[in-house]
Amino acid sequence: MSDETRISQMKDEILGNANKEADRILNEAKQQSEEILKQGREKAASIKSELLESKTKSIQEQEKQQIASINLQARKKILQKKEEGIREAFTLAEEKIKNFAKEEDYDKVIEALIVEAGVAIGGGDLIVKLRKEDKKRIKGLATLAKKITDKTGEKCSLKISNETINVLGGGISITTQDESITITNTFESRLNMNYREIRTQVARTLFGD
Repeated sequence: MSDETRISQMKDEILGNANKEADRILNEAKQQSEEILKQGREKAASIKSELLESKTKSIQEQEKQQIASINLQARKKILQKKEEGIREAFTLAEEKIKNFAKEEDYDKVIEALIVEAGVAIGGGDLIVKLRKEDKKRIKGLATLAKKITDKTGEKCSLKISNETINVLGGGISITTQDESITITNTFESRLNMNYREIRTQVARTLFGD
């Protein structure tokens, strides 16, 4: 074999090896590139997912806060309307109380209030205070005193005071001779005393609460 032939073969072998190495390097580079791209896509997808999840949670939290705020405002509005309804009902009740003195049953109610207060005190010598306009309407004091005596077992006497009371709608005030005990039994005092209970009943009637 001539020198030229050997040189040619060596050259071909070197070129062949160089091409194989180049192909290997290219394949490795391609694989690495694809792996890098894959990892990049996965990372991008992960970041996108995290951002989306974070944004979704933020939106959900905002929605919860908005709903809670709306519900709170609605409850306040409902309570406000309920209070307005209850106040209106009490205003109507006060108007009826103011006008009750004009009713035929007023005298009987006043007499019942006198007996009730007299029994609560326990009988004895009692002084009755009335509105100025009611003084002429109460005439059967002896009969009322007897009712108190019968209910308490203590002798009772009733006397109309020269002093008058100025109250909403009407009612009476009874005191002992020594003024140690006084019971105010007026429509206004009863309304105030039973305010909570009446308010509950009004709310239940108006709103079913």
